[in-house]
Amino acid sequence: MKRRLVVRHLVIAAHPNAKSFNHSVVETYLAALAERKHRVECRDLYAVNFNPVMSARDLAAIGGGKMAKDIRAEQAAIGRADVVTFTAPLWWSGLPAMLKGYLDRVFCAGFAYMIKRGAYVPGLTGKKGVIITTSGASKDELRSGGTLRALKTIYDEGLMQFTGMELVRHLYLCGIDAGMSRAEGEKHLVSVRRFVHRTF
Repeated sequence: MKRRLVVRHLVIAAHPNAKSFNHSVVETYLAALAERKHRVECRDLYAVNFNPVMSARDLAAIGGGKMAKDIRAEQAAIGRADVVTFTAPLWWSGLPAMLKGYLDRVFCAGFAYMIKRGAYVPGLTGKKGVIITTSGASKDELRSGGTLRALKTIYDEGLMQFTGMELVRHLYLCGIDAGMSRAEGEKHLVSVRRFVHRTF
């Protein structure tokens, strides 16, 4: 009998409300990975009180190759992972400030990419990435307003391709709002479980 490959996952969660549907998505995703017997680590950026503000001191330290302790800790977590998953809501057609700040500080030069002889070289080649975006708007609304294209540029190309990570899938969970029924919510969570079981 062929042994199932154990994959090491890092899940980065970026929603401030622990009772939000976004957190339910994270919990469902983690549980599905555990069912598949994979190794899972979750970094809830709000729960760990991550500082998303890039300071002048940070910039100077990064330029000198000496990152702050909290940045090194996040980079070590990424280094341990085979698959890095980002889960976040869509706010004002873009990333929440917490996640944007995380990327600014953690996915810096010397780690996520290098500059060699004037050329950018990916630093995370060999890793895979998953993106889960929750949105109050429908996917058709995101497409017609240009937001879908913007997200592809920022996430799929600007983050994944630039750093060398292979994008497994960008999963959009749309129509998420206070008036969503329990059945509609469960349908989204089923799609998350199905994705994990079919992919990993």
